[in-house]
Amino acid sequence: MKIVAFANQKGGVGKTTTAVTLAHGLAKHSRRTLLVDLDPQGHTAFSLGLEKSPGLYRLVCLDEPLRTLVQSARPNLDVLPGDKRSESVKRLITLSDFRESILSDRLRGADYECILIDMAPSLDVLHVNGLVASDWVVIPTRLDALAVDGVKEILLTMGEVGQRGHGFQGFSILPTFFDRTTRETLAQFKEIVKAFGAHVWPPIPQDTRVREASAYGQTPWEYGPDSPAVTGYLDNRQRIGGYQQALDRLMEVIDA
Repeated sequence: MKIVAFANQKGGVGKTTTAVTLAHGLAKHSRRTLLVDLDPQGHTAFSLGLEKSPGLYRLVCLDEPLRTLVQSARPNLDVLPGDKRSESVKRLITLSDFRESILSDRLRGADYECILIDMAPSLDVLHVNGLVASDWVVIPTRLDALAVDGVKEILLTMGEVGQRGHGFQGFSILPTFFDRTTRETLAQFKEIVKAFGAHVWPPIPQDTRVREASAYGQTPWEYGPDSPAVTGYLDNRQRIGGYQQALDRLMEVIDA
């Protein structure tokens, strides 16, 4: 089983959309997948047309079995939802022994091929729990100065977690809201590739249908399978970026 966290301490970077889209993509490829929502806003369930519920709270605070808390979202895709009671999880973790590994302990032995964790855009004990539980971290980021700074903050936090004994298998940076016509976007993209090289995945083009999809409780695979966000953009008759290429990269991570 491989656990992948989706994290950026800057909000509005497409983190939840990316986690939901790639989780559904894995499920469509017959990978039995669990999507865990650590964000008190509970947008993971909402994006899949499900009701918010205190699944994370009941797992961590009440120690109820994971199998009784998940909701079936699509074939091969289950969700452990969250809601505002996820804030209570932070308080319990803070008062607990071995507090950094509680989530990892609760997820251990789960009957899934892969678990994707949608992290909240914050740095707290629940965020650290998500990192400690993870083998790999995907960092979605807009291509602007503030969001790229969020990438650096996540990497610093990963370094601190690593110093405490947790060994990550690796990380990837996924540029989102990519607009080739914007000078700042292109400049930031070049800078991030220069700094992180092969860690940078092909970008996700900006696409209004992605935002519309979540409003209807659908993923981009359902709402706009031919949209640029899914298929990428054309460059010399070659498709570049999009969630399809990101999914291919993620499956390589899971199969490694």
